[in-house]
Amino acid sequence: MRFFYYTFLVAASLSVFAQQVPVLERPVTITAHNERLDVFLKKLSQEAGCVFSYSASALDVSRSVSYSFEQQPTREILETVFDGNIKMKQKGVYVILTPAPKISKEVVIRGYVVDETSGSRISEATVYNPVTLRSVTTDEYGYFEYVVKKPTVEDYKLMVKKVDYTDTEILVPKKRSSFQKISIKVDKEKLNHVGESIAKPATRAWSWTKSSVASINLNNVRDTIHRTWQISFVPFVGTNRKLSGSVTNDWSFNIIGGYSAGTNKAEFGGVFNINTGNVKAFQAAGVFNLNGGETRGVQLGGMFNVNLQSTQGVQAGGFANLAMQDARGAQLAGFLNLTARHTEGAQVAGFANISKSINGTQVAAFVNIAKHVSGSQIGFLNIADSIRGVPVGFLSFVTNGYHTLELGADEVIPVNISFRTGVRGFYTNISIGVRPEKADSITWSFGYGVGTSPRILKKLYLNIEASANQVNKGNVEALNLVNRIYTGLEYQVARKFAIYAGPTLSIRVYDITYNRHPDLFTYYKPTLLSDKIYPDDNLGVQLWWGFKAGVRLF
Repeated sequence: MRFFYYTFLVAASLSVFAQQVPVLERPVTITAHNERLDVFLKKLSQEAGCVFSYSASALDVSRSVSYSFEQQPTREILETVFDGNIKMKQKGVYVILTPAPKISKEVVIRGYVVDETSGSRISEATVYNPVTLRSVTTDEYGYFEYVVKKPTVEDYKLMVKKVDYTDTEILVPKKRSSFQKISIKVDKEKLNHVGESIAKPATRAWSWTKSSVASINLNNVRDTIHRTWQISFVPFVGTNRKLSGSVTNDWSFNIIGGYSAGTNKAEFGGVFNINTGNVKAFQAAGVFNLNGGETRGVQLGGMFNVNLQSTQGVQAGGFANLAMQDARGAQLAGFLNLTARHTEGAQVAGFANISKSINGTQVAAFVNIAKHVSGSQIGFLNIADSIRGVPVGFLSFVTNGYHTLELGADEVIPVNISFRTGVRGFYTNISIGVRPEKADSITWSFGYGVGTSPRILKKLYLNIEASANQVNKGNVEALNLVNRIYTGLEYQVARKFAIYAGPTLSIRVYDITYNRHPDLFTYYKPTLLSDKIYPDDNLGVQLWWGFKAGVRLF
């Protein structure tokens, strides 16, 4: 009983599975030897689990047939028996058979694409005409129908392509309809991955254009087709049809956006342009450009440009430019430029520039970042690992550059702590100082400066600096700025220890309407070279010679 129970379950499962497979795709094994066609159709209907509906006079089912089929689809059996002169329409288990029209302006090419070795049917293969670029793909059973609207030649050429398989070309005779069983063989060595990185995301984004077919084509047709020009409305809706992702164009015009394998001369997009391959000469889009290959020439994007391979020329984006490999030329962006590898040229951005290395100049309103710099960085904040050149900004930090902590004194503030960062060619200096006095009336200062420190001898350096320090008593309440020009000498006693000293020319600018400024000098009082009042501006200006001295660490 248990045996019969399991046998029943297996049979039931197979029956359910068979019902899920369309009638025309069910494999059948059947033989006929000099049988009337109507008898053969009755036997076939029993094997396929369907009912054929037809006119006996229209199909001449009295003729005799002799065939032998082994595990072949019902559709293929019918196509063979009727020599392609048949139309089939399935409704549930019913299959309606009618003669193909004798007069038609169309040629219908249909059939199966199968594996040459195993005979298994191949789904998602691309079948297209290399001239018109009209294409179809095989369904899950390997079946396709290709309609030729206005055939102009005796033989019609079709290409069949499938990833991992050899490209196959067939010539189809010009007649009302033609059934083809196309065998293709595996050729794994021809694999490449052109455009694969951005093909699927792009087609998913445009699913409403039936881009699933376009996505299949992108995987199958990986060698590029060339066209002089193309016009598209959105990706895969244009003159290159659903093969546009595999076509390179000299001239490309995209009303909203386009998707192609490359551009050789110029491309214009109302909203965007996407290329999986190389782009040359000129490219402009209202919102963005996205290129998977090399970009050469001028690239203009209303918002941003993204190049997945090397870039050479001018890349200008209203918001950002991204070059995922090397960039040579100029990157101009309203907000951000990013080069993942090496930049040769200039990066100019409204906010930030980032590059792994650069031979040229970075200019940003806020921050420049690069690992290795051969040239200059100009921005509020500059960050680099190493630099051969000069960073210019409010604060520059170079990992392998110039960093010192300075402890020193001058004629105004006896205890100063300063941090210098940048390179010896140009560095910035942030300082804070204090004059020990009563707790409720402490005098302190903070300031900022820039300087240079060229080498004179092996351990001797020249220091030239300009700085400004606000001197306060308690809270900052009024202008009391001591500006200095300092020229001195620095002697490197040890690797991380140096002493320095030198004269300063100091200019004090202060608010004369404020009467609680701290005493300027307490330990040493130099002679004032000038002491003037400008009542119209409520300012006072004093000039004197001073000094700086101290030690530097690190």
